[in-house]
Amino acid sequence: MFSIGGYQLNIPTLLLLLLQCAALLHILFSKHGNPSQAGFWLLLVSLLPGAGLIAYALFGITRFEYVRAKVAKLQREMLDVEAPYLKDAARLYRELNKFQLNGAGGSSARMQTLDRLFPENPALSGNHLEILQDGVAVYPRMLEDMRKAKKCIRLQSFILNNDAVGKEFMKVLHERAAAGVDVKVLVDSVGSFRNIISWTGPDKYNGKFSFRAFSPINIFAPWKFQLRNHRKLLVVDGTIAYVGGVNIHAENERLKQIPPSRYIHDLHCRITGPAVTQLNLSFMTDYIYTSSRNRRQIKFDSGDCVTPEAAGDAVVRVLPSGPGNLREGTRKLFFAAAALAERELWIITPYFVPGRDYVDALCMAAARGVDVKLVLPAANNHFFVDCAARNFYEQLLSSGVKIYEKLGYFSHSKALLVDSQWGFMGSSNCDSRSFYLNFELDFCFEKSEFVLDMIRQFQQEIVGSRKLTMFRLSKTPRWRRLLNSIAALFTPIL
Repeated sequence: MFSIGGYQLNIPTLLLLLLQCAALLHILFSKHGNPSQAGFWLLLVSLLPGAGLIAYALFGITRFEYVRAKVAKLQREMLDVEAPYLKDAARLYRELNKFQLNGAGGSSARMQTLDRLFPENPALSGNHLEILQDGVAVYPRMLEDMRKAKKCIRLQSFILNNDAVGKEFMKVLHERAAAGVDVKVLVDSVGSFRNIISWTGPDKYNGKFSFRAFSPINIFAPWKFQLRNHRKLLVVDGTIAYVGGVNIHAENERLKQIPPSRYIHDLHCRITGPAVTQLNLSFMTDYIYTSSRNRRQIKFDSGDCVTPEAAGDAVVRVLPSGPGNLREGTRKLFFAAAALAERELWIITPYFVPGRDYVDALCMAAARGVDVKLVLPAANNHFFVDCAARNFYEQLLSSGVKIYEKLGYFSHSKALLVDSQWGFMGSSNCDSRSFYLNFELDFCFEKSEFVLDMIRQFQQEIVGSRKLTMFRLSKTPRWRRLLNSIAALFTPIL
């Protein structure tokens, strides 16, 4: 028992007080750039020392700067022509220059703005894009291209389920590896935690098959839980890529076999052209990160170093955001769209919890006369996230923002369209996790037939949705309004 200032403290209480002080200092130093998160954690740890400390250890500590420095170092090494594990990466970066566009020379103010925001991620010409909707369209095309692979297959997914769809993918991957194709698979250890044991094991087929889990869960390092790799990517022979929001599980495919409430609607894109090289370099960085202890023994196939060639007329800017890539790249892209929009800003996202600042940005865009439309799921698979999102609806509707609720199934689609001229698509949600924490993979597009395809896709999404009105919103029960308000308090960490 200790006596401090007349107060009697036992050892457990003193330890708790010291831990609380350490946590408060850590919050102040590590989250000074994000006042909303800092304020949330300061309040929680101060008012609920025990539960707050546990919550902060599990969900608040991210080691963001450590991971950022580690990924940035790997990217610098990839530009080093002497790096033994990827000696051609520097050459690939140089060869992409001939496709590079920039905002100088009379290009649009929009491109100049994006060039300044993302100076290390140039827009590349010469690409062909094809939009694919849901697993019923995506999976057959992916499997077909995988079966035709001659050199290498690179597969990355947040979720790779051990169900009929996942098993079919793994079957094809093993078949191609047995045929001499170099196969590398990377999944997120949280998104695929139920199935990692089923898939992982030593490298097989004389090193032609490798399966890695990103940032494995460690009870002695709970902060690893927060920084998740949310990217979805397939690259075949360095010439074909698939990127978007589609995970690999049966719910994306069984439109007729399961109840509609369990069916997941999503969007994906097949890409050919120079952007594939950028996407493949993103995969290489992530794969090397997961193998950093022995990365100098990693060997990539010649298919990873294919000289990029033009395949179409689309302009694409690949944007891998997250620690060490584009810090808050997703957030910058969403805010740039709200600031640059002159006529239309259409957004479809499954999780809408971006924080008050972006809600205000959308309201300001609507006040300028921009047609702001949000397409959100009517029924969300994360109830608490849905509650937090609905807390913003009244402000949005009263400011002129139109909200459409997708009916019939859960819409997991993620895309944005600005002025019917440009937009982006990928893995990012319009939420704090995608803005600040996750490793995400998106691409901007413009100047192609794909823009028209996306206009038609958004129109199709709206036709299948119900427009939310202030009258219907006013019918929300008081208990639900209270729950929405409580959930909104957790927006900084949702």
